[in-house]
Amino acid sequence: MSTEMAMVIDFPASTKKRSRAKRGSGNVRNIDGVKYFNDKQIKMIRRAVRDQSEIDEKKGNVTGIKEWLVIDLLTSTGLRVSEAANLRCGDLKIGYSESKIFVRDGKGHISGHVIIPDALKKHLKTFLSWKQTLGESIGDDDFLFIGQRGRWTAQAIQQIVKKYLRQLGLYEKGKSVHALRHSYAVELYSREKDLRVVQKQLRHVSIQSTMVYADVTDEAIGDQIKGLWN
Repeated sequence: MSTEMAMVIDFPASTKKRSRAKRGSGNVRNIDGVKYFNDKQIKMIRRAVRDQSEIDEKKGNVTGIKEWLVIDLLTSTGLRVSEAANLRCGDLKIGYSESKIFVRDGKGHISGHVIIPDALKKHLKTFLSWKQTLGESIGDDDFLFIGQRGRWTAQAIQQIVKKYLRQLGLYEKGKSVHALRHSYAVELYSREKDLRVVQKQLRHVSIQSTMVYADVTDEAIGDQIKGLWN
C-alpha cells in the first residue's frame, strides 16, 4: 500500500442524517464532513460567471464584472466570504514583485497574507483600473466591492455564489458557499501533498485544522485503483 493511500484520518460520524446525492446530479461530494467541489465543477462555476461578465460588459452593465472578480477571488485564494467582503483596495499587494493579499481581520481576529496566482493579480489590476473609470475611489481604505447601496456585505456575496450554484444545479443547502474554500484547500493539497502550504494559505493557527484535507478523496482513490488486476 502506498504512503498516500495510508494517510486516512478517521473522524466521528455525524449524528445528522445525510441525504444521498442522486447519481450524476453534480452535487457537492463529502469527505468525512468536508463538502467540496471537484476540479471540473469549479471550472464550470468560473466559466459561467466569466461568461456572464463578458455579456454584461458588452451591455454596459457592471454587475457581472464585479461578480466575476469575487468568484475568481474566492476560488483562487480560499478566502472566507466575510474576508472577501472586508477587503480594501490597500489590502491588495500587487505592485512590482508582489503577489499577495492582506487579510486584516480573519477568523479569530487573526490577520495574515495570502499568496495569489499571476492570473488573479492581473485580474485585480484590471478591476482597479475599471473602478476608476466608474468614478469609484481606490484609496487604501476604500472597499474593493461597492454596490449602489454601499460596500458589499458577506450576505450579498453569499447570494451571488448561491445564484450561480443554483443555475448550474450545484446548490446544496447548508455549506454551499463555504465549500468554495474547502475546494481550494482540497485542490491545493492534491498538488504537492504539503499540509504546511495549505495551513499558511488558509491561515490556520493549528495544523490540526488543516489535517482534514489530508484525507483521501474520491479522485485520489480512483487514480490508485485504475487498472487494478489488469
